[in-house]
Amino acid sequence: MGKSNIDVKDNYEYFKGLCYAEKNLKANPIVLEPKRSNRDWLKQSEKIEHSTIDEDINLVVEKKISLYKYGIKLHCPNFTEKPYFRFDSDGPAHRNKTELPLPEQKITTPHFNTYDEKGQEYAYKSDVLKNEEDAKAIVENLDFGISHFFQETNIKTNGKEEYPKIEVNEPELFEVKPENDPLNGIDFLD
Repeated sequence: MGKSNIDVKDNYEYFKGLCYAEKNLKANPIVLEPKRSNRDWLKQSEKIEHSTIDEDINLVVEKKISLYKYGIKLHCPNFTEKPYFRFDSDGPAHRNKTELPLPEQKITTPHFNTYDEKGQEYAYKSDVLKNEEDAKAIVENLDFGISHFFQETNIKTNGKEEYPKIEVNEPELFEVKPENDPLNGIDFLD
């Protein structure tokens, strides 16, 4: 983890409000599109409305096209440069620099990343993520991951305790009509 985030350190109560006070997402579904800078990833950013803070807050969802790798972030660019809360489904473990013994400082994925009152970034596992079976289900299914992220950060969808549907906007190579057999009219030799 890097150096201290001064924005968070100097405005910690405000930061906690950004993270945990009620927020609302109006976009549903969230349609992931190819990321411009890396075609192996899909991405979408949607506005979040905060119940008490009038700032531009963005929910960013990124998913690798193959594998179970995805990330979900909250970003408030007027407050701090980097996303202030995020979820990593996969990737390297983090070492939290704390007073705990060294073996207990390692946090494997999946995990959340946020900041403490000193502005130090740290990773943690919610109670759900500490359960191996639940964590595996969340890693393997972005819908479960977004649901857990919404619960952890108090985000509602259109004022309801639900999560948005995630869709992928990818053009099909050709139209497939299930009622048409593509092998109709072809004779096969025995």
